This record gives sequence, C-alpha cells and structure tokens, in this order.
Amino acid sequence: MTESKLTTLYFDGQGGVSDQLLEETPWTWHHIKYTDKASIKWIKNQEKVSAFAKMALLNSETRPRAHVEDGELILCLRGINLNEAAQPEDMISIRLWVGQNTIITSSNEGSQSIRHVRESLNQKHGPKNAEQFVLALIDKLARLTDEFVEKLDHQLDDTEDQIENFTHLEFNPHVNQMRRQIAHIRRYLLPQKEAIDKLYRQKSTLFSESFYDQLYVQMDQFMQMIESLDLMRERALMLQEHFMANISHQQNSRLYLLAIISAIFLPLTFLSGLFGMNVAGMPGLENPKAFAYVVLFSVVLTILLLWWFKKSKWF
Repeated sequence: MTESKLTTLYFDGQGGVSDQLLEETPWTWHHIKYTDKASIKWIKNQEKVSAFAKMALLNSETRPRAHVEDGELILCLRGINLNEAAQPEDMISIRLWVGQNTIITSSNEGSQSIRHVRESLNQKHGPKNAEQFVLALIDKLARLTDEFVEKLDHQLDDTEDQIENFTHLEFNPHVNQMRRQIAHIRRYLLPQKEAIDKLYRQKSTLFSESFYDQLYVQMDQFMQMIESLDLMRERALMLQEHFMANISHQQNSRLYLLAIISAIFLPLTFLSGLFGMNVAGMPGLENPKAFAYVVLFSVVLTILLLWWFKKSKWF
C-alpha cells in the first residue's frame, strides 16, 4: 500500500480486495497519511465523519484511546516502529475510524501492521468486514509488540549472564537503553490495553458478539505484555544495582588490601624514621652489623604482622 497519499480499496466480501468499486462492495477502506495536504482536505470533506473523529484522525500526537458511538468507532493505537533507521520504542500512531460500510485508517509513517493487513487482502485471505479488520489490525500490533518485548527479555537474560564481562562504560549505556525502551513501550501499552478494554465494555451495533469474545483475548495479551514489561523493568533495576554492588565490592577489596599493606608498613616506617634521625647518641652507629640487625628485625616484624592478620582473618 502506498502510504504517502490517500489510498482506497474495496473489499470483495471473500477476504480479497480491489482498487475498483465493485457491484456489491460490503466495505470500503481508505488509508491516509495524516500530514499529507490532499489527505487532510479529503478527510475534512467527509460529511459522514464526525468533527471529533476528524480531529482524532488528523492530530499530530495522540495517546491510545477508544470512542464508541452507535454509528461510529474511533480507535487510536500504537505499534512498534520497525522502519529503517527508526527507534522501535518510538511507537507509530495508527488511527482507525469505522462507520457504516466504511473504514478509515491514518498514520504518519509506514506501519508493518497496515502492510500485513493489505498483504493478506491481496492474497485473498484477509478480513471480510470491519470487525475482522479491527481484530486483524489489533492482533498484528500485539504480535509485533510481543516479539519486540520478547527480544528485550532475551537481551536482559544475556546481560545477566555476561554481567561480569561488562566494564562500567559499557554496562550503564546498555542497561539504560533497555530501561528507556521498556518505559517508552509501557507508556503506550497501558492506555492501549485500557482503550481495548473500553471498546470491549461499550458494545456497538457495528460488531457482533463473536467480535467481543475475540477482543477479550487481545486485551488479555496486552495485559500479559504489560506484566512482562513491569517484571523486566524491575529486573533491569536490580541488575543495575547488582552491577554497582560488584563495582563497590571491587573498590572495597582494593582499599582493604591497601589498608593491610599500610598496616604492615606503618611500624617499618616508624623504624626507618627513628633510625634515620641524624642526632648524637644513636645506638649501633659503630657496630658494622647494626644494619643487618635492623633489616632482620624488620623482616621478622613483617612476618609476625602477616601471621597475626591471617590468624585474625583479616584476609
């Protein structure tokens, strides 16, 4: 589907689609890029679309939400951004309007979910009506998001397994990026789950009971992803704390070793300072073996200190 301009497709009711109006077309699907001037003008001229729906379809920023009335459905959703050179957590906004025999979707960037629905229609096994279209779109959004969340989970597992191999400069940017991705995705998944829950609770004459049964399954899937993200957020925080504890332990170990070395050399420093005084009356000045005695005493003192530290379990 060319998503840079207004595209219109006609359902054939058998899971296929045509770009030409058929004699019996149960549903018509329009997809637009909501920043395209021609698409904006086209939307504003659609009398059957309410003013609120036009605003939702054309707003530059929207959070996931649902608005249900007897004659129309407005659904704003978010999907993982899988476009080249894009950050996956910068989720694409997809807006959906359903009225009598008409479906309108809008987005600003290429959406894998929209492409998937189009491909399934081209292969003659796509949605046959509006409720199947809505379910197919939500299902693909959920699957792509779940795949990315699972990928994040595997990255977190690998980081936990290799935590000892990370340096401080490598670990913090790596974990901070994962925490940022988790936070950004959860930011949209929670209201998205609430929007689907609202759609489930506020019944519309546009959809059948079987639609709501399948919608409940989708709602549960989003809930599971939110719970997974909550767990991953806690794991990432605990992993960062564990890494900082390891760094602190290494620093304390080195400081402890330096303290023991200082304790060993403290009496030796005292001796060297004492015998280094250039004053009259220093003992051993005339004895040629005095230096050897001092060295021997220092060695014995060092051995005794090491033995005492070991016995006291200092190391």
